Amino acid sequence: MKWTKQIIGPRIIKTGLATFLTALFCQLLHLPATFAVIASLVSIEPTAKASLRKAFIRFPASILGAFIAVTSAYFLGESPLAYSIAATLTIVICYQLKLHDGMLVASLTAAAMIPNIHDDFVFNFFSRLVTTTIGLTTAGLVNFLVLPPKYQLQIETLINNVESELQQLFITRGKEVLIGHYHSKDSVRKLIQISKMITKIEQLIQYEHEEFQYHQSDINRKKLMMTLEKRLQFNRLYIIHLTNMIYMPQETAFDFHAEERQAYTDIIMAMQQHEPVPRTALSTFKSSVKHLAEFDDNQLKSHYIYELLMIQKLLTEQHADYQTDETP
Repeated sequence: MKWTKQIIGPRIIKTGLATFLTALFCQLLHLPATFAVIASLVSIEPTAKASLRKAFIRFPASILGAFIAVTSAYFLGESPLAYSIAATLTIVICYQLKLHDGMLVASLTAAAMIPNIHDDFVFNFFSRLVTTTIGLTTAGLVNFLVLPPKYQLQIETLINNVESELQQLFITRGKEVLIGHYHSKDSVRKLIQISKMITKIEQLIQYEHEEFQYHQSDINRKKLMMTLEKRLQFNRLYIIHLTNMIYMPQETAFDFHAEERQAYTDIIMAMQQHEPVPRTALSTFKSSVKHLAEFDDNQLKSHYIYELLMIQKLLTEQHADYQTDETP
């Protein structure tokens, strides 16, 4: 079912498999599984590269946490002060040593070890060392070998959504300005949402490039990534110009004459119907910008029309690129 796939994704499956295998290995070796499972739980990362890189940080951090826990229990026993010192010192030292990605697993290890140390301090220390190694290694191998992440479908879906939202926002903004509504909280809110989507796309693209380093990819997959990154670059430029059309000075006030209003209406209608924008409408605004520049008249209006024309130019270039890509 679709909703099941959305909830139980590859990362959840890999986390469950990693914890199961970790616990199984520990049982076969007659070792306590708690700390190994903790290590594996926090070690499943979005990419194999991230999992491997952070494992090299989490391993020494876990050793540090185990050592601090053993030392605290040796001097203070199982007391509230021992828990506090073990957790606090682990976090502080990991921070000073720049082991930021290992702070969580190290502090959890340190706090969880206190009630289980008893009198055999050396055995407990090395036992935690071995089990943490099992957890980190198992999680790393599962993350690398099982269901290697492929982010291209997510990236393409998000880019499609962004392009649709940008076009709708351009249309909405045009309607607002035509009625003199120069400051719109709704448009600002939508702009922020689109910006967050673009940030998410950038993150997924970074993940996909990391996967290329560890898993072989065919040439078609790489070509698709180049196309998606090109589209993302277009969207970045689009949102810059659209931002300039939405964020205006508080005192903004300008109006369009009848011919400009008709041209703007024609552009909006064409975009709503997914048809080519009439050249006459663009020519009208190009003439307006030239006139405003020559007479230094209403710079805000000139600025707005310039951004409008730049977006239309971007859309034209994008359409031409699509036609080139589709040509055999």
